[in-house]
Formats: sequence, C-alpha cells, structure tokens
Amino acid sequence: MSFSSSRDSMSTGADVERRASLSGGSMIRRRSSIESTRLQRRRTIEEAFTEVAAENVAHALPEGFNAKFADFRETTFLVKTKKYHTIIWNIIHGAIWGVLVRRGLTALTSYNGSYLSGVVWANFTACVVMGIAVDGEELWSILVDDHADIYPHKGAIPLYTGITTGFCGTVSSFSSVILEAFNKAADTEIGIHYNYPNGAYGIMQFLAVILAQFGLSIMGFHIGKQTSAVIDNYVRPITKRQYKIIEYISVTTGVCLVIITCVLIGVKHDGAWRSWTFSMFFAPFGAVLRFYLSKYLNSKVENFPMGTFTANVGGSLLLGIFTLIGRGKFGDNGRLNNSIIGCHVLNGLDDGFCGGLTTVSTFVVELFGLKTVFGYQYGVSSIMLSFIMVILVLGSYNWTVGLTDPYCS
Repeated sequence: MSFSSSRDSMSTGADVERRASLSGGSMIRRRSSIESTRLQRRRTIEEAFTEVAAENVAHALPEGFNAKFADFRETTFLVKTKKYHTIIWNIIHGAIWGVLVRRGLTALTSYNGSYLSGVVWANFTACVVMGIAVDGEELWSILVDDHADIYPHKGAIPLYTGITTGFCGTVSSFSSVILEAFNKAADTEIGIHYNYPNGAYGIMQFLAVILAQFGLSIMGFHIGKQTSAVIDNYVRPITKRQYKIIEYISVTTGVCLVIITCVLIGVKHDGAWRSWTFSMFFAPFGAVLRFYLSKYLNSKVENFPMGTFTANVGGSLLLGIFTLIGRGKFGDNGRLNNSIIGCHVLNGLDDGFCGGLTTVSTFVVELFGLKTVFGYQYGVSSIMLSFIMVILVLGSYNWTVGLTDPYCS
C-alpha cells in the first residue's frame, strides 16, 4: 500500500511538473508571439510613415526624385516660360547669399582652439533651414490650395526653390566635406601637419570627418523639421498678390547682386576680399547647373537621385582639380600657381562653383525620402565615389610630387 501510494504521489508530482513546464512553455510562446506581433505592427507603421515622408519629400524638393513608393509625378523638364525664368533668378539670388553665409560661417568658426570649425557649421545651418522649409506648409497653403493650376505643390513655387535649391543648397557643400576628409586622412591641411604615428590613423580621421559632418547635418534637419511644426502655428499664409510682390523683390535683388558683383570684379584689382567676389560670381553657375542635373536625372533611376549624385561626385572631382592647381608644386618645389589673381579665381571656383554645385542639405533630405536600404546605398556610394575621385586626382599627385600651401594662404 505504501509503495503504491508513493508511486501515485511521484506520478502526481511528475504530472504537476509536466503541466507547469507545458504552461511555462506556452507562456513563453505566447509572450514571444505578442512581441513578434508588436514588432511587426511597429515595422508596418514605420514603413507607412516612410512612404508618406517620401511622398512629401518628392513634392517638397523642387528637383523631385523617383522613390519606388512615392507618388512621384515627373514634370516637364525646363519649360522656358516666365515662371521658369523667375525660378532661375531666385536660385541665383539664393546662391549668392548662400555662398556668403557659408564663407562667413567658415571664417567665424575657424579660430585657434575651436572644437568644431569650418564648413560643418554651414552644413548644419543649411540643414536646419532646409528642414523648416521642407516641413513648413502653412506659409504656402493658399498658393497650393487655391492656385493648384500654377503651383501644384510647393516645390513648384519659384521663391521656395530659391530658398531650398539656391540658398540651402549653396550654404552647404558636399565637396568641401570630401576635401576636408581627404586633408585629414592624408595629413595635408594648409599650414598644419600632425605626422600621425602611421598611415592607418588616416582612416580614423576620415571616419571622424564623415560621422561628424553628416551626423550633425542629419540632426540639423531633424531640428528644422521639429521647429517648422512650431512655426506653422504662428505663420499666416501669404496670398498670391503678396507672393508676387515678394517674388518681384527677390528677382530684382538677384539681378542687382549679379550686376554689383560683375562691376566689383571689373573695377577693383586688389584686396583679399576679391576671392569673395569671385565666389559670388561663380556660385550661381554651380547652383543652376545642379538644378538642371537634378531636374533632368533624378527621375531617371528609381530609388537613386542620379542628378544630385552626379552633381556631388562631379563637384568633388572638380574641387580636387582646382585644389591641385592651387596647391600643387613642381619637382623643384616651385608652385603651379604663382599669381595672386589666379589664387583668388581658384578660391572663387572652390567656394563658389564647387560649393554651389554640390550640396549636403538636399542630399540629407533625399536620404530621408528613401527606404533604409536604398538610403544607405545612395549615401555610401555618394561619399565613397567622391572620396575616390579626390584621391585619384589630389592624392596621387601628393604622393608622387607633393602639395604646398596656396599662394594666397
């Protein structure tokens, strides 16, 4: 009897343990199922949000781009109408102010002991303004809602194009980031040589520049988007009549700035500020060319803004060539350029044309408008190919002949 009772007791205990084990396993599976469902819901919501963001970006950028899941509507390319001419003049106006802001911020933040200096501040500022412009809807609401036949979306508004493509696109400079990454990696900064323990430290310097520059630019764009949500609560939409007055003032100011720049270049033959006037002269050419390239090529390749990519890679290549002419030397240590005016023209081409042709602000916006995998493909290929171009041009010359400081440094 006692043996039978003991056996029954053991059997009962085993059954309890088995049921507890099955219950525990069931709870784990149920918990896993809940977590899996929650994760799937989150990813679905994120994907839907990304699609909405891509559609918004495709219409907010004057150049547009062809994202697979965006409601992309390709517009007629460069129709020569009165509206088209106002777009170009607004880009010119924005580009002139953009290059002045970039050079001013670079000069202001470049001092002994500065933690961050140079173009990083200009790129951050441009991305903040771009975030405000791209997400801000209230100011343009009457134009887009009541005059959809003229302005189907805010990206078609000439003044808005001047702010985004002209001003923000020129305040930021993709090619300057690539050149800075090369100078840090190759230890070829003007007037400063660090003599790294070995060449591998150049890789760390390259990564430091890329992470700092684009990390701060992306953060700036986020700040701009969040700021626009606050600004929209206080901004009143402008009417078509008010807009036309502002547009006329913008175009007229742009024409006047071009005339003033040409006169100053022609009548003043000395002074370090001449590199600034040359920058003002060349910047509109770079910005307008970027607009042409993006407007024509961005829609050609799905999930890859080919126009902006071409502008950034081509501008980085040109900057490498101009820098080589300005800093290159002969085998006997003589400079390739020994002219002060030549040095100022090269500075104007560097900061003006290449700075206007390449952009970080539009690049960051496009990254936000692409799915994650396509965004990484676009971003990494843009950075790496541009860097390779500079290495082939500037690096090969530096390692075979050598670089020196510019004549007007």
